[in-house]
Amino acid sequence: MRALSRGLGQALLALVVAGACGSAPSTVVTNSASASRTASSPAPKVLDDSFGFVLNKVYDNYPIPGPVGLKVRRESDPQPAFELGIENPGGIYASPDGRQAVYWSNSELRLIDIAPNAKPHTLFAVPANEGALYLAWSGDGTGIVIAVNGTAGAVAPDGPPAYTALRAVDVAGGQQREIVRVQNASVLPLSWDRQSHLITAYQASSSGARSYYVIDEAGTLIRSDAGPGLYTVEASADGQQVLGHGDPDDVLRVWPRASYAAGIELRSTGGERILDAHWRPGTAEIGVLFENRIELWDASGAHRILAVLPLPSTASASRQRGGSVRGGLFFRVDGRALFINRQIDFYPDLGAVAVDLATGRTAPLLGLAPAPSVFIGR
Repeated sequence: MRALSRGLGQALLALVVAGACGSAPSTVVTNSASASRTASSPAPKVLDDSFGFVLNKVYDNYPIPGPVGLKVRRESDPQPAFELGIENPGGIYASPDGRQAVYWSNSELRLIDIAPNAKPHTLFAVPANEGALYLAWSGDGTGIVIAVNGTAGAVAPDGPPAYTALRAVDVAGGQQREIVRVQNASVLPLSWDRQSHLITAYQASSSGARSYYVIDEAGTLIRSDAGPGLYTVEASADGQQVLGHGDPDDVLRVWPRASYAAGIELRSTGGERILDAHWRPGTAEIGVLFENRIELWDASGAHRILAVLPLPSTASASRQRGGSVRGGLFFRVDGRALFINRQIDFYPDLGAVAVDLATGRTAPLLGLAPAPSVFIGR
């Protein structure tokens, strides 16, 4: 497998105002008309057609117009605005500003602008005796760190690779260099801060993250024990903070880049299950999705409640059949809006909804709206 799919399912949300909850101070953002806005002033728009989503039509019978391949749509229009001219079942990795993306084509990592008639070019080629999948963009979008796995000498088909080499690539010139090589471990890059010359990464295992690494560009590696139970690990856009989520599912662990041991655990109220959590671009806030609401947390534990998400009656029927509510969220690349998808076991997917973070206003998203968010321009 050479590429990572980042698409999400679809979901339907009805958003209303919630009271504050949790032990930390909270702020409620309403989704009704603001008292400070006069009756004559226009309501701010939730959707912004300078941004959009990448649609991946893998098969001819997918409910997306046009031929098989990657396409780009605007936020308010479910129809593709233009084709990227790429057939790639695994999806793409968008740059921090959403203007470019990379994707795997067999053993080559290719770069393409998010624009009509853009032509991709190869940034990196994986040697025949190695494999690669995971990568992380630098915070400034000028470089990429790639986890390259050595296949020779692996002791078992489901065991760790012989090594993981973290290799850095400059986007503009294509220069490549190996930063560090970790033996007998699967290491996934999280962030690359080119100003501080630091890379973060973690060792993945069947029990979640086992180790957390801080690596300078000279290859000096500092390892800390991590987990267990952190199945999702993500660095903030500036690389200064890291969060982990998994088991138990009511806890987020947040730690500063320099020290896993200095981290704290943020717990939901009453042990409520967290469906998904991601860093908000350009901030130290975390979007946290529950079955019936969306909140913003920060690394100190303060909560800002955006809205309650009432569940339809099918949720009760699903639980009676042994099912559950699942969901995901992702942010617009400018950090001013987020998009939520929820699914209920045994029932059709529901439609996605956008939430404006400044006002709490919401808008339904027509058609498919998968991650990642990208910048299109007018």
